[in-house]
Amino acid sequence: MDAFDPATVFSSIDERGRYAYGNQPRILQWNLARLAEALLPLFDDNSDAAVEAATEVLNGFTAAYEQHWAEGMAAKLGIAAPNRALAEDVLKLMRLQTVDFTRFFRALSAGTARTLFTEPEPFDAWAARREVLLPADRAAVAAAMDRVNPVYIPRNHRVEEALAAAAEGEMGPFRRLADVVSRPFEERPGLEDYAGPAPASCAPYLTYCGT
Repeated sequence: MDAFDPATVFSSIDERGRYAYGNQPRILQWNLARLAEALLPLFDDNSDAAVEAATEVLNGFTAAYEQHWAEGMAAKLGIAAPNRALAEDVLKLMRLQTVDFTRFFRALSAGTARTLFTEPEPFDAWAARREVLLPADRAAVAAAMDRVNPVYIPRNHRVEEALAAAAEGEMGPFRRLADVVSRPFEERPGLEDYAGPAPASCAPYLTYCGT
């Protein structure tokens, strides 16, 4: 996912967005339920007791997920404690203004995130809310953010370029990409092209079942 959008879907068969980015938590719980069904005989010889044990664990999924999500977003935003409203509001701004998900958080730690918004005023208002929640040592905040927000990710267009070259017997692009993403949090000179989103000329990314 380049520009943030919870409706992002890449599979050609997922016409209704069942596995869209925003639906991942619900699908994760569904998959865990299917796994639990397969494991029921291992939980208890009594089928009712086995179902009860599995259900108890599955019922705790939502709260556990929400806690980890909030804590993860707090780390990405550099704030000392989770603030769900702050996290959700900036994601809404990113969606409305098609801001790149990965680049935003690195720019936020660098103090340049405002430039990613075509209409920066709403971001300014959000940034003022975040400002009061930041720890005093801003250099430490930026360093901590850079440890959890990658600058390099295996962008879809880069992966496709590497695969196409490999299919022709040229492994150089693959090895280069593998080296870049093996150290995703460390910004390195000469890799600027790997830090940007797909060119505007690229068609919407599409993959197929099982890939």
